Amino acid sequence: MSETTHKSPYALEVRGLTRKFGSRTVLSDISFKLKHGEILVIMGGSGCGKSTLLRHIIGSLKPNAGEIFIDGTEITKLDDAEMAKVRKRFGMLFQSGALFNSMTVGENVALPILESSDVAPHIADLVVKLKLELVGLTGFEHLKPAQISGGMKKRVGMARALALDPDLLFCDEPTSGLDPVMTAVIDTLTVDLTKKLGLSAVVVSHDMTSCFRIATQMIFLFEGKIVASGTPEEIRANPNPILRQFINGEADGPIPLKLSKDDYLKRLIES
Repeated sequence: MSETTHKSPYALEVRGLTRKFGSRTVLSDISFKLKHGEILVIMGGSGCGKSTLLRHIIGSLKPNAGEIFIDGTEITKLDDAEMAKVRKRFGMLFQSGALFNSMTVGENVALPILESSDVAPHIADLVVKLKLELVGLTGFEHLKPAQISGGMKKRVGMARALALDPDLLFCDEPTSGLDPVMTAVIDTLTVDLTKKLGLSAVVVSHDMTSCFRIATQMIFLFEGKIVASGTPEEIRANPNPILRQFINGEADGPIPLKLSKDDYLKRLIES
């Protein structure tokens, strides 16, 4: 990738992001910054708001309050055409891989290239080969998704996310459903590609081993709020009991195993 001139010292900046669905506050005053070249992991349990936060960052949802800057461009007020231009600057790896089963691996990777430009098909084919080589799948372009493993599908999804040479990579649970060995492969690939291509990355995950393996910065969400943030070393040393329970995978602690109906309704009202 050629050297990019950035408008902002931050690849991503979120200021005071708040989102409500009806009377329920799902995200509350979320603020953080991501420098260029870093990997930010957003972690937390199911229902904590991390996927909703990611959907706001990529422009799929609009907040009730707050601002989101991608390399200095505030995106929350952009119309669809303006947002489409910003989306060309980032890639997205979905949890399932989100490949089209009727298309070959190569056709899946080529899709954003052909949709976003007037590139000739033979040039697109060359780019596809280069992207598949980056993720270690040289020669797999003619296979269908049904013919490859789950880990390989994630790598194809990564190749497609990199198809337009983005500056920023978003990954939603990239190691979900993978065995420990393939999880390590995806983690290593994520770190290597960010360094090799000069990318910044935001990874949403609840896999603690994976989180600490790849992150340069971490955010821990609980009930729609940031309760801890910092480097992996700072997160490991943080005494917050909710964070400790989550990191250690303990059944007993401030995160309850079960909620009664009254507790659940009380939480909804208080949030």
